[in-house]
Amino acid sequence: MAKTRKVQVTLDETQYESLLRASRGRKLAAVVREAVAKYCVEPDTQHRRLEAIDKLYLLDPVPAPKNWAEWKREYGRLKTRFGAADAGADDERR
Repeated sequence: MAKTRKVQVTLDETQYESLLRASRGRKLAAVVREAVAKYCVEPDTQHRRLEAIDKLYLLDPVPAPKNWAEWKREYGRLKTRFGAADAGADDERR
């Protein structure tokens, strides 16, 4: 992803020395980006996944299809109709 935002951070001497030690020859910006990914992006992604799982558990149960072939045709039709990017991916896995 293109880097389009810039952040300026002021550190005290101890923080700066710790950042230098953590860099191990890498650019400081790379270390800061890695820290942002680890402490901000990854937890946010995990939180969104857990919310999605919670929403799935709240759905009403549905009965199993009586005719698998008919269900598969209808599912494929609906996936195509609603523009799912991975249409047909289930077929490749079977």
